Amino acid sequence: MQCFARLMRTLAWVLCLAASLASAKTETVSARGTGFADSAEAAVSNALIEAARQTLGVSVLHDPSFRSATFEWVETEKLGTGRWRSKPENQAPSLANVESYRVIGVKEIREQLWQADVEAKLLKPASIGPDKSALPSLVVAPVRTAADSYDLARPYPASGVAQSLQRALVQSFTQSGRVRVLERSYPAAVAKELAIAASGLSPYEHAKVGQQLGADLIMTTEIEAFQLGREADGHYGSQLRQLEPFIRVHYQLIDVSTREIISAGTWVDQQSENNFIKRLREADIEPAREKDRVGEVLYPYVARNLSGEVLDALYPLRVLSAAANDAVYITQGAGRLGEGDLLSVRQPQQTINDPDTGLAVQVNGPVEATLRVLEVAKGYARAELVTGELAVVNAQAVLHIEAQQADAPIGIERPLTPGSSEEPIQW
Repeated sequence: MQCFARLMRTLAWVLCLAASLASAKTETVSARGTGFADSAEAAVSNALIEAARQTLGVSVLHDPSFRSATFEWVETEKLGTGRWRSKPENQAPSLANVESYRVIGVKEIREQLWQADVEAKLLKPASIGPDKSALPSLVVAPVRTAADSYDLARPYPASGVAQSLQRALVQSFTQSGRVRVLERSYPAAVAKELAIAASGLSPYEHAKVGQQLGADLIMTTEIEAFQLGREADGHYGSQLRQLEPFIRVHYQLIDVSTREIISAGTWVDQQSENNFIKRLREADIEPAREKDRVGEVLYPYVARNLSGEVLDALYPLRVLSAAANDAVYITQGAGRLGEGDLLSVRQPQQTINDPDTGLAVQVNGPVEATLRVLEVAKGYARAELVTGELAVVNAQAVLHIEAQQADAPIGIERPLTPGSSEEPIQW
């Protein structure tokens, strides 16, 4: 009996836990929408779709089944205002996240042009952790390549390099905490539907795809060069190979709603061979013997710099507080900054108007201080003052990541000696 009682208590606890988890998956929210059409029913339907878009994302605007199911539901109801109308049980699955709606008002504003205002109750997926609904949503498009393979201590197929870089970009943006990264099955089905190869999508087509995926922003990248080292001079018949990264990646950040390119450019790796070898050794990787592990350092490094270029257009680096020389806290951390990064500190000087575009251009002064990142966390980083005065490190300061100077040469295996270098042999 005691065993049976324990079993029943355990079963009851499991059922309660399952019920609580089920209830925690979604939350009911209210949204209002306005719609226009050539009939009152169609205007109400469009208003309900607009209300759903505000909560469920722009993907509902491009879902034909959602539109048709919404119109059929509205047609079965009377257009009386004020009363909540619950969704019939036999409605299409595409309306699963719409609980009910009520018509606030319907009027004919012009001949054959109706306006409707609707309030809807919708089931919104509840996020685990802090509410990030105010953050823009982003999709990382598949990385495009210009070659069949890339040499990273050994040859790798372009498809593998592209997938590894895309995965690192997703991780970097997620760690930044500044955007909501949507992990969606992006290329195959959609590109086939558009009858366009994924490698040839224009910014306009990318924006259309982003709308179908329910994203606010879409990040596109194309690899121009991605290799380690070039052939060096030979010594006594042997050909030496360097490990200096040679990387050029083109990127664009596209606003899905306006199809405007918010940020675009070409990122070129500035790190020296010595600094790269230092990064490898800090990760306990010996490149000469562990060529397959080079990507463990290279892909996150490239992704962090690329995501940083993009995030600068949305969220420039700012100073949170500067209480002491070794306690300067900065907005953005993991995914944006790394330990050892050097940041220049400038003060904004004036704002001038571009005569061609009429846009305001912020002019910054010279470098007044330098910071070195000591540690990174999700959402912030701690840095120390290297040069300059702490007084100029304030909330108005403009921060930029600077390329570090090359360190002293680091041998890959051992330093060159007579007989293995240009130094003459002493007989």
